[in-house]
Amino acid sequence: MHHTLRRLILECELPPGAEISQLELSRKLSVSRTPLREALRLLESEGLVEDSGPHRSVRISSLSMNDLDDLYSLRVMGEGLAIWLTVPMLRATDFEQMEWELEHAAPGGDTEAHRRFHSILRAGAGPRLRDHLERLFDHAERYHRAYMFQEQDSDKFEAKLEEHRNLMDACRTRDRHRARDLLVDHIAGTAIALMTAERHAPFSLPIAVAMAKAGGTAIDP
Repeated sequence: MHHTLRRLILECELPPGAEISQLELSRKLSVSRTPLREALRLLESEGLVEDSGPHRSVRISSLSMNDLDDLYSLRVMGEGLAIWLTVPMLRATDFEQMEWELEHAAPGGDTEAHRRFHSILRAGAGPRLRDHLERLFDHAERYHRAYMFQEQDSDKFEAKLEEHRNLMDACRTRDRHRARDLLVDHIAGTAIALMTAERHAPFSLPIAVAMAKAGGTAIDP
């Protein structure tokens, strides 16, 4: 139940800001109110739904550029750390898997390939950090679907694909400084493009990018 409802929200089948009664949701999902309320409690703790009060209705959390700024600031800091930990641990089979995911990436391919590619880049991090980053990835994809999941621009897609290839090359040469910086720019670039389109100036993201790139200098010059 929780997984199903979460997927409907993340894929924007339940649109951001929509308000729906618990009764309507239970009918839509063919479940009783008790498991529904438990699922909603978990989703509220994740920030995907809001308790709308006494009318037993649920509001799907809205999207905002300020929240996007915070979300991607957290991502670049966490993903920068994760790839720093991961690069020394990558093996030939990991690079083979990364190649496979790039070959099958959307458009026209496996839409989950992008997720799996990025999962490999954080494989060396601890389970708590990996889980945290996976959740942030899901929330970022919700923004992508809501604002940018329209007809794919082939030139933009190829540019992003090239960023992935350069990132993989940096990992192959065990250059964690370059891998981290490429990944941080790759992630931040998506958010900046979206905020620019919405005429919103990022506040925390540029600071997070600078801090993420500065990290590790004293550890491994």
